[in-house]
Amino acid sequence: MSIIQLDHVSVTFKRKKAADVQAVQDVTLHIEKGDIYGIVGFSGAGKSTLVRTINLLQKPTAGDVVVGGVDFVKDGKQVISGKDLQARRRKIGMIFQQFNLLNETTVIENIAFALKHSDLSDDELEEKCHKLLKLVDLEDKANSYPAQLSGGQQQRVAIARALANDPEILLSDEATSALDPQTTIQILDLLKKLNRELGLTIVLITHEMDAVKKIANKVAVMENGRVVENGNLRDVFLAPKAELTQKFVGGSLAVVDTLKSLNISLAENEALYQLVYSLNNVAKSIIIELYREVGVEASMLYGNVEVLADEPVGTLLVTVKGDADKQKATLKFLNDEGVTVTELDERGNRL
Repeated sequence: MSIIQLDHVSVTFKRKKAADVQAVQDVTLHIEKGDIYGIVGFSGAGKSTLVRTINLLQKPTAGDVVVGGVDFVKDGKQVISGKDLQARRRKIGMIFQQFNLLNETTVIENIAFALKHSDLSDDELEEKCHKLLKLVDLEDKANSYPAQLSGGQQQRVAIARALANDPEILLSDEATSALDPQTTIQILDLLKKLNRELGLTIVLITHEMDAVKKIANKVAVMENGRVVENGNLRDVFLAPKAELTQKFVGGSLAVVDTLKSLNISLAENEALYQLVYSLNNVAKSIIIELYREVGVEASMLYGNVEVLADEPVGTLLVTVKGDADKQKATLKFLNDEGVTVTELDERGNRL
């Protein structure tokens, strides 16, 4: 069951002395309850604008928005009343790149601020705040001030505050972008834990595919306001179709860097392939099997294994020597083995 339904959503910003800006163009996404849904793209792709239509911090100019079975927007017009929207927003938590904490108040007071409209007694309020701090592993920081905390700890406070009203949905807008790699992993692990233990649906906005690959089960790739590809993370990762997706998944960026450093030159009878495959399905050595089955010589230039949604996935960059018939036989063998093959030129461009 879809907890978030965006159908043909567009956002256009009107400007008086310049052309209008189409930040989001005809996007349709259905996000199921319990998903960790990654929305990835370069800066300016429209990711943040799109995610803000979910809680109407940004009103779309066209399309439908349905959240938790409740119509928010129909044909570009808001149909939910301001009072009802305010109540529904409490069930949609949100965290940002900048933690947006109140610097003059303690950690526990920052969390309590999100509950100022609740009917909880003072004792109940304090108890709930401590439970939230325990959930994000910050029990001992209740009386600290934000300036006394590391960036990762501040983001944990922001997460606890976002969970104060027991939301069904958590929107994460580049929430790990300001953090170092180790802290990023810790925050992503925390989000995955919250998804698992609370049944929280998480929408993860990021320009870092590694973040999506670590915890998401579904992904959408955005470019120039449009979704160019979306689906199950495994399917998109193993068989990326759009050119932009190729740059984000399957080790393509590392492959390009490798080719730049090697500065290779292909002979007339050589082809360069990027191979992406599930190690659960392809346990044997691809290069050895190529030689045995097709009789071609393959040389590995780059290799990598990543764990994707608990599944090991391999990426290889190989050159294969052989005439046109041998290259055709190579492609058939690899496809029959369930390997996604992308032919590249010496600079890493897709052919």
